[in-house]
Amino acid sequence: MLDAIAISPAKQQHQSLKLQLTHRIGLYSAVPGTILIAFILQGAIDMHLSSQLQYIDRKQDVFINNIQRQLERYLSQAEFVASLGRDNITKHILQNLTEQQPEFISALLTDAEGNITLFYKADLPDTGIQHSSVADRSYFIQPKALMQSYVSETFQGRTLGKDLLFAVSAPLYKNTAFDGVVEISVDLATLTNSLMPSKNMATNRILLDSENKKIWGSDTLGQLGNVWTERPLLPPEQASWFKTLFLTPITSMRFTADSRYVVIRKPLNGVKWSAHYYLETTPFAIRYFIYLVIAMLCALLLLQYIRVLAGRFIHNYTDTLEKIAQHAHQWQSETPETPALTFKQTALEFEMLSDSLNGMQKRVIASRQAMINSMAEVKLLNNELEHRVKERTQQLEKERDKAKQLAAIKTRFLANMSHEIRTPITIIKGFTEELLAETHGDIHHTLMRINQNTLHLQNVINDILDTAKIDEGKMTMSFEPIEITPFLNNVIDSTLQLAQQKRLTFNCDLSQARQLTVMADPFRLQQILLNLLSNAIKFTAHGTITLKAEKYDDTLAIKVIDEGIGISEQQQLQLFDAFTQADSSTSRQYGGTGLGLYISKKLADAMNITLSLTSQIGKGTTFILTFNSTAISSRDLSIAEATLPPVEISQNTLSGKLLIVDDVADIRLLLASYVKQSNMELLFAENGQQAIEAAVSQKPDIIIMDQQMPVMDGYSAAVKLRKQGINVPIISLSADVFEDEPVEGKSTPFTATLTKPIAKSQLLEVIAKLLTHKEIGMPAANSIANKIEHSVDEDEDLQQAYLNSLQNLPGEISSLVKAADQDGIIRLLHKVKGTSACFGLTEISNAANDAQRDLKTGFTIEQVCDTFIIALNKSIAAGG
Repeated sequence: MLDAIAISPAKQQHQSLKLQLTHRIGLYSAVPGTILIAFILQGAIDMHLSSQLQYIDRKQDVFINNIQRQLERYLSQAEFVASLGRDNITKHILQNLTEQQPEFISALLTDAEGNITLFYKADLPDTGIQHSSVADRSYFIQPKALMQSYVSETFQGRTLGKDLLFAVSAPLYKNTAFDGVVEISVDLATLTNSLMPSKNMATNRILLDSENKKIWGSDTLGQLGNVWTERPLLPPEQASWFKTLFLTPITSMRFTADSRYVVIRKPLNGVKWSAHYYLETTPFAIRYFIYLVIAMLCALLLLQYIRVLAGRFIHNYTDTLEKIAQHAHQWQSETPETPALTFKQTALEFEMLSDSLNGMQKRVIASRQAMINSMAEVKLLNNELEHRVKERTQQLEKERDKAKQLAAIKTRFLANMSHEIRTPITIIKGFTEELLAETHGDIHHTLMRINQNTLHLQNVINDILDTAKIDEGKMTMSFEPIEITPFLNNVIDSTLQLAQQKRLTFNCDLSQARQLTVMADPFRLQQILLNLLSNAIKFTAHGTITLKAEKYDDTLAIKVIDEGIGISEQQQLQLFDAFTQADSSTSRQYGGTGLGLYISKKLADAMNITLSLTSQIGKGTTFILTFNSTAISSRDLSIAEATLPPVEISQNTLSGKLLIVDDVADIRLLLASYVKQSNMELLFAENGQQAIEAAVSQKPDIIIMDQQMPVMDGYSAAVKLRKQGINVPIISLSADVFEDEPVEGKSTPFTATLTKPIAKSQLLEVIAKLLTHKEIGMPAANSIANKIEHSVDEDEDLQQAYLNSLQNLPGEISSLVKAADQDGIIRLLHKVKGTSACFGLTEISNAANDAQRDLKTGFTIEQVCDTFIIALNKSIAAGG
């Protein structure tokens, strides 16, 4: 029965309808009976508690009346003596007054000012007490103020002893004027025994004065005269209307704060005393708990009795429902219709349910036949659909294989194009640069045109191949900290000449980026900035190009600002798409493939850099590279680290055997021409197999290895050389943009990698680094600088000779100024900057660096050169 109160749905599914209805009817019918029992229980408890409290209240009234009569007797005795008048009161009268009650311990008489004029206390001498003042006592102050008798609070004696007592006093009058008081001192200890012997004294009753001090009560309730702080009371409870209506409430009843006692508090008339009676609640709680158990048992018995009656009542109806359910359960869709049911005891609802089931059976049989017919049609349609899906799947598989084949062909084509085009570009560019250094006049200008167009063709090929790598997902990044200020200065150096050729003003503001570093791929970041700056120069006919770095709270923004043709809002939506320019006229007027911004956007996204723009037609465009807080850090550079330029590498410092391996003879000749001024012995091989034989027999100090070669490719040859114990540096040389990158954590046989086309300075730098430092992790530039510093320490005459040679430098600069050859001045300053740094002449190197920067930012040649010559002469005079 109890399970019916909170039965779970899962358990309810396994119960019969008869049982569920029996439980529910019994439960719902028992609720009113349970509420009635609860009211009866509450009434019985309230009546019992009320009768007990009223009994105790009557006992308290008897106790209060006894104390009240006792106090009235004290007051009448004091008033009788006071009525005799001061002149008739003697010490003998005071003695008789004190001896009338055992609790009286002393009596005294005062004058109108409160001075004691007469007193009596047994065993107390008369000396030293007369004329003592009691004007501060309440038993003198109150009768004088109220002009009537007074019972004081408890206090400790002072003049007549240190007893705990309270006073009963009556005023004296002379010719209707106040003439003093008669006071009787009542000993509290004696009063306690006189009111009730100790053996009969209740331990739960106490008498308190107006200051809540104990006047009377058992010793277990504290000392006489002490303030009663135990058993604090709760605020009075407002009686409910029910209790007010049916019961007689005890208005003086309160509860203690811990609810252990019910307190009957009664005040005494005429005085501010109160009697407290503490009734323990534990016996009542036990009795009420027993009542509660009995009531619960009665409720359960009532509930069970109702359940039995309900079960008998609904039995006939549940039998009818069970018969209908069994009839429905025996249905078979294949069998014909069954006859209608008949019941012994039924109702209108049961008859309707039976008719509905019979009608449902007929509809189910008809629906089943229709479903069989539909399933046959569905089966035919499914067979046809499966045949079509199979044919379409085969077509899609063929299209997928074709798409994969085309993607592979595209990848291989781009790889071959990368190799076949970059290799001749490398040869043309390399030999052209070699001839430029040895020619003059028209031939020099013709070679310059060839070199510029070769660079343009190289950039177009690089853009196409970069796009292919991005589409294939093979573009990788090499993140490292970049000092942003020198990095941007190098970018400015690369584009300043283009701006000057178009007579554009080039401004830069890098003040907010000082001592800041960013985490990015330096090569790819430079590629983005060069593309943005070259676009700004290309699309600006006249005006200013500005490169600005702005530091915000947690971001760094590099802005490229031009005053060119601008870009419309519609054109901005597709500006970062591949092979897209603002419109077709842009391509015809300015040229370009439309890949630069597409590649820049993809590279920026790969480095977690935000590339955005703002533009207005006819006013210009601003491209913004935004670095977030995780990519920015501050760096406190030392003076030497911040100003010392990179050391230029001389070919005279290179020596040893160099093995060049490439299947293209022109590439071998080009690389040989790059190092012809060095002291290196050159060896050559056409394929990987020849490279292995040459390396074993000739033992080179360094190897340059092409990747795609006949007989044996470069990677296989390098792996075999490492297995044979040849650990010399091997430089990988490749023109294949799709050459696999080394997997992280997997060893590679190559020490360094170069991609065609190769710059001469780049090759020499890598060779110098690998020949000078074979230990991993030691920078080659620092090594060269250390060697130079060591050489300077050993031979100071070399530094002095260099200082002497600088004395001719002002004349060379003056000649270049007269010829207005700014490029020649920049090259000369660059040479002085690097060489001076190698000899430790930092002041001269810094002066050359400052002059280079001033020339690039728009200062006049005369002003910059005059400032530099003054600083140079000053440093030479000071010995460097």
